[in-house]
Amino acid sequence: MRGAEAVVSNSRLLGLPVVIKERIPKTYRHKTLDSKLRTERTKREARLLNKAKLVGVPCPTVLEVTEFKIVMTKIRGKRADLIKNKNSAKTAGKYLAQLHTSNIIHGDYTPANLITESTKSGKPSKLFVIDFGLGFFSEDVEDKAIDVLTMLKSIPESVHKSFISGYSKYKNAKSVLVRVEEVKKRVRYA
Repeated sequence: MRGAEAVVSNSRLLGLPVVIKERIPKTYRHKTLDSKLRTERTKREARLLNKAKLVGVPCPTVLEVTEFKIVMTKIRGKRADLIKNKNSAKTAGKYLAQLHTSNIIHGDYTPANLITESTKSGKPSKLFVIDFGLGFFSEDVEDKAIDVLTMLKSIPESVHKSFISGYSKYKNAKSVLVRVEEVKKRVRYA
């Protein structure tokens, strides 16, 4: 699968299924700048994934990092269906609260970056957060509010309360939610 920043492919490592995310060169950038940006973004994403895992957020485990490539465990499952499942929405809110407690900004926190792992019986079992490619570290309430707003804009209003209920586990959730309302009023986010 090819995205704007990287090519993601399936492979095997020591017999186990893995995902390889490789940042691709951008020909419109100067080669030195392009190389620097791809290297920094690859390392940052690996650090974010590692930190997220350490604080208890289920996400792929980083197995190897090279200059432009991350090899990580493959999560077997499908995109999370937050539209019909309020429990998943609440869990997604809880995970974002855990990320924000550690000052991790996901950068694209939407159902497209959540996977529900399937059990052998085929029943969904666990929610995983993927793709920290646009993420960064920040203590800024504004950055956290934009993460929350990104999710709220991508799910129906019927599950907003469930998501916010989960997010309320973050000790500064009230100030972030107040900022969400301020950000909503800006033309860019209207």
